[in-house]
Amino acid sequence: YTYYSLQSVDNRLIEVQVLYVTDAKVYIRRKDKRIFTVDLSLFHADSLSVVMEWSRLYADLVTPEQRAYIASYNKDSSEEDIIAEPGTSIVVEGSVSDDFLTGPYAKGLDPPFEWQLVQELSDEFEGDRIDENKWQLEPVGNGWNWMGRPPGLFLPKNVTLEDGKLTVTVSKLPKPRVIQDREYLYQGAIIRSLKEGKPGWYFECKMKANKTEMSSTFWLMTKGNTVKKLETDIQECVGVVSPDSAPWTDGWDRIYHSNLIHRVNRHNPTEVKNQRGYPLTTPNHKKFYVYGAWWKSESEVLFYLDGEHIYTLFPDVDWDVPAFIHMAIETYDWNPVPARNSHVESAPLKDRQTQYEWVRVWRPEGLGD
Repeated sequence: YTYYSLQSVDNRLIEVQVLYVTDAKVYIRRKDKRIFTVDLSLFHADSLSVVMEWSRLYADLVTPEQRAYIASYNKDSSEEDIIAEPGTSIVVEGSVSDDFLTGPYAKGLDPPFEWQLVQELSDEFEGDRIDENKWQLEPVGNGWNWMGRPPGLFLPKNVTLEDGKLTVTVSKLPKPRVIQDREYLYQGAIIRSLKEGKPGWYFECKMKANKTEMSSTFWLMTKGNTVKKLETDIQECVGVVSPDSAPWTDGWDRIYHSNLIHRVNRHNPTEVKNQRGYPLTTPNHKKFYVYGAWWKSESEVLFYLDGEHIYTLFPDVDWDVPAFIHMAIETYDWNPVPARNSHVESAPLKDRQTQYEWVRVWRPEGLGD
């Protein structure tokens, strides 16, 4: 299916695949795999001609089974109830009220801003090469100096684009590596944004965790020698709880967990951590979840799971320093990789991969860069 850039009668644009055309409606699929039905009357004349040309050329190629599936969608259906092509994840919605990517994947934001996508921090991962104008794969450099928490080493070669997803593959190193007197046995990766995000903005990703003892994360961190070194963990989890893990880690493979951490530096001698967690019924490695955080103000951060507000964290200091997106797949000392029979070493390839279907950042219309 080719992606078309279609225009509405009120001059909004959206890149979509046309799935099927009837006498009155067009069924389209967005890049985030959501399907919508749109009345023909809502299309600009130029876009309508594109839709009708598609119908003339390709409508006869849509099988009866495909037509029946497309036409029988139910807005109350869950993702797991939908029969789709192998490897396809589809969320069906019954209206087009939030098509055109006009705002965060969240309900009930108050006040209801008009949102603008921050292009430099957003990526659908649809190409064949990682956009190095947006993302840094080298763990050290450009003001950063963290190559991974031993025994897990960050290596850029473990980051790829596969089937429209940013993919990080973990494994055991072919042989141990000693760097600066630290021994590394396993490998993951870290991806950092080149542009910083700011208070007032909304940050979100669609992610499926790997199924190993290593982490899957999405977070923000300030950079450089600022007075306040602030970390906003939007989501951190592991794929498998290690048999050698700390007693409190039970359930960390099926959790939404967030932190606000005021880290130690010469201006702040004591770390301050403000955290919340929410148990999930489906493990993090079983499906793609949408994790989001609205950095609403310097005193309030709201956290969202699949569009639902789950909890709010209130920092102990003004949370006002611009911060950079991090996607780190690492080892934790509290969930150590077993020396033998670890999932990191022996799990199938797909189980050793964390995948991000998209990352999107929004700022309220009128809020400056």
